[in-house]
Amino acid sequence: MDNFILTEKKITNTELETFEQEIGLTLPESYKKHILKYNGGTPEEKDCFDEKVIAHFYPIKYGKYPLEKSYKTLKDSLPQDFLNFAYDEGGNPFCLNLKSGKDYGKVYFCALDEGDVEAELLADSFKEFMDGLEEDPDF
Repeated sequence: MDNFILTEKKITNTELETFEQEIGLTLPESYKKHILKYNGGTPEEKDCFDEKVIAHFYPIKYGKYPLEKSYKTLKDSLPQDFLNFAYDEGGNPFCLNLKSGKDYGKVYFCALDEGDVEAELLADSFKEFMDGLEEDPDF
């Protein structure tokens, strides 16, 4: 896995559990491990998935615009039970589908600048998403 820069203060397991309770959704284990290790930030080198460049991952609890705040802002614009965990340079979110069932844990890209939000499937899991990150070919 790539190193991350511009991360926030590390969160505890208790703070992560509190976040899950606040949003009423259960996070995938691979995402929990990631957020406990980095808490937001930007991939240092591999920041691109399927030609979509990640500008930043949202931190939980800390920073100017933590996930709690951005989730409340975007919740009604996104498909039900989607959690925006990162965004591209245009502010379009990368999301986890946290609805229980066969699509739980899948990663989607949601373009918000085209009126209706269309969720584009990127990966079957957060781990697959992270493992598939590559260097931006245009950088």
